Amino acid sequence: MPAITSAALLARLPAITSAALLARLPAITSATLLALGAAIAVVGCGAQDGAAAMSPALGGSPAAQTELHRILSRFESGARAERIALEPELLAFRDRYAGDDLARVAAAHLAWLALERGDLRRAEALAAEVEAGGPGPTADLARVLRGAALRRAGKPRPAFGVLRPLVSKMIDAYVRSLLNEEVTAAAMEAGAWTQAVELMSVWLREADDDDRAAVRAQIAALLRKVPIAHLVSAMRAGQAAGEVVDPQVDLRSLVAERLAIVARERRDVALAKELLDRAGALLGSQGDAISELAAGAGTARVEPPTVGLLLSTRTSESRRRGVEIAAGVAHGLGLLRPGSDARLVSRDDGGEGSIDEALSSLTAEGAAVLIAGSDRDQATAVARFARANAIPVLLVHPPEPAALDGAFVFVVGEEPARGIEVLAAALAERGAKPMALVGGEAAGAAPAAALAERGVALALPCDGTFDPRALRPPAIRGVILAGDAPCAEQALRAAPRTVTIALGFEAAVPPPPGSLVATAGLFPFVAAPAGAPAALGVWLATHPSPPSFWAALGRDAGVLAWAGVQRLPKTGTEDPAEVKARRLAATSAVSRATAELWTTTATGFGGKRVLPRGVAYREIERAR
Repeated sequence: MPAITSAALLARLPAITSAALLARLPAITSATLLALGAAIAVVGCGAQDGAAAMSPALGGSPAAQTELHRILSRFESGARAERIALEPELLAFRDRYAGDDLARVAAAHLAWLALERGDLRRAEALAAEVEAGGPGPTADLARVLRGAALRRAGKPRPAFGVLRPLVSKMIDAYVRSLLNEEVTAAAMEAGAWTQAVELMSVWLREADDDDRAAVRAQIAALLRKVPIAHLVSAMRAGQAAGEVVDPQVDLRSLVAERLAIVARERRDVALAKELLDRAGALLGSQGDAISELAAGAGTARVEPPTVGLLLSTRTSESRRRGVEIAAGVAHGLGLLRPGSDARLVSRDDGGEGSIDEALSSLTAEGAAVLIAGSDRDQATAVARFARANAIPVLLVHPPEPAALDGAFVFVVGEEPARGIEVLAAALAERGAKPMALVGGEAAGAAPAAALAERGVALALPCDGTFDPRALRPPAIRGVILAGDAPCAEQALRAAPRTVTIALGFEAAVPPPPGSLVATAGLFPFVAAPAGAPAALGVWLATHPSPPSFWAALGRDAGVLAWAGVQRLPKTGTEDPAEVKARRLAATSAVSRATAELWTTTATGFGGKRVLPRGVAYREIERAR
């Protein structure tokens, strides 16, 4: 072999590891290895213009090089059992050449074998020992092994921090394969879904041709664990990545395949349409089925006994309400009790005016009754959909008055402002005026004249950190807490002791002694009448705190919706006439249903469309 300078070697093999060098260039002399090691060490230490002192990263006799090359060739190509069988040879090599830098390479592979056997402490200790020997390719290998040991020890976040900087920097295929698998697993276990999907793409792209089919199968299994919202985001981001390349090396094909399966299982028309628009060329054999679904085939459907829930992502307030409503609906349907026959399917409105598409997806999935309405706007839009599609809907928030028309629209919910009106009247009777109103829709939007008519002289929103001085102007005698729990807690800390406190429906905090609390039926479960403790006990068996106002409304909606679907036929149908007949039967059943409800003393609609509800207040007794 002709003489090769260290610079020339470095130019040709900029990131090659010692193991790969030994495996691929068995005839290189020890002098050349030393030169290569020196060049790598200069780069690793940040030398400029070759001025820094050279410290060889590789060395040793030709006999050591040949022996380690023979061991690592078998390690690279061997299966797990074959690798573990190499441990005695690696131990003997490390002991025999203890003063040689090649012993660090052997020690790194011993750490790998400890990892294979599940001896994570030994793997981490050996890897740390190798890393301590200085930077370079061997230290990078040790770092991969240390990160893998951390991940397998149940520490995914630290593991991700160790492994992520090494991605796409390892030359050896077998080391790169381990790194990509471990860093992806660490991201998944840490819940870093966006990074996990990005790393899957790297893993698939960098896999050897012989391993790619197996890697695709592993990634396909992992994608089943990624939340659908993150896969949809990945699809949207992937659309901007350019034209389709070989599907075998393009993660977008696996993402599209997974989303196509989800769309078909859920009969999600909106997702099917987006798949066709953004990833149609990647759908392969699923293209026809997704096209049929997107075109609306089979969207008129009823499956037993299915209730659809529409949530809102439009504002932080509607998102909070939605979470509480969903918990209440699940409780009302008995989903947390063993043996429940109920089936709940849910969608959100996407925050971009896609209410009709989300509702169409729910009906395509077989919902015979819908629950919706985190706020007035959504409730109004859903009421229009219910009338147009002849499907019963239970609204948790009242819609615009004009939208109440039609036999299919049922209003379970209540305007939070009704509780405020009752509390303002009660405070006025006690002489606790003028009043301050803190938080809630009225504080942010109601005209000053309308508030003044109720005796409210001061309206304070809760859209940031509450200023304690805001409730201290002279003459304020009563404070109505109309916001959510964090808002109420801030106001309680700031309110002078001389004022009378009144808690609206959404102020889910323990009421102080002497305060007034807006009530509707058994709600809230604080000093409630007989019967409430039993109902609360059932809830607390599966929840950490009493139900909020929206959770209680959601529970009542769930109970009434279950009455609408529980007696429908036990087989699904797409026959238009039968779908229409079952929806009419569900509408009639909801209208006539009777049950013990939490937010009203009424037991049902009584044949009407708005749930009767008396709103009152209760005074919390002072300690004696």
